[in-house]
Amino acid sequence: MKTTQLINQLNSQLLTIKSGGLTILAPEDSAFSELKPGFLNTLSNEQKLELLQFHVVPDFVSSSNFDTLTNPVRTLAGNKPGKVELNVISYGGNVNISTGHVNTTISGIIYSDKHLAIYKVGKVLIPSEFFPTKKIVAEVPALAPAPAAIEDAKAPKADKEKPVSSEDSSSSQVVPTVTSSAMRIDMCGTLVALVGIVF
Repeated sequence: MKTTQLINQLNSQLLTIKSGGLTILAPEDSAFSELKPGFLNTLSNEQKLELLQFHVVPDFVSSSNFDTLTNPVRTLAGNKPGKVELNVISYGGNVNISTGHVNTTISGIIYSDKHLAIYKVGKVLIPSEFFPTKKIVAEVPALAPAPAAIEDAKAPKADKEKPVSSEDSSSSQVVPTVTSSAMRIDMCGTLVALVGIVF
């Protein structure tokens, strides 16, 4: 808080405040050990400030008033829909906090007076914008041919009653010939190519 000078901003707000106050959600020391190694070092100074501001609600919230908050809860990090949203759910004396990527609970009160409340949380609250978005590319399945197209693709059957002779050139004889990736069917001097695609 000293290097980002957020401490000066908070002190100034507390000194000039007449009503309301601040609520700080302070991660336990063990919460930092759960972060990816070197995570904090990868953040720019602006991101470090935003991360700290994300832990400060610009209103005084007593331990019994968390159920009065409206989600998403505004923090000093600002309102960026889908990015810096903090959701708080209170039930039966338990307070759950979610950023969309991090879920934790308030585990105790560190300090509370009429203008400042500091609560202990089990994890560092990281805004969702700090996580890279994954692009999902869905494979489009191949469409099955329409039933009419299947019927049209069937080769006509040879006439069973009439034997085929070499003298009769006008017969409906079907002679399939298989080539490398296609099937050729000769019908009455007409060439019809059926190409089969193999996946």
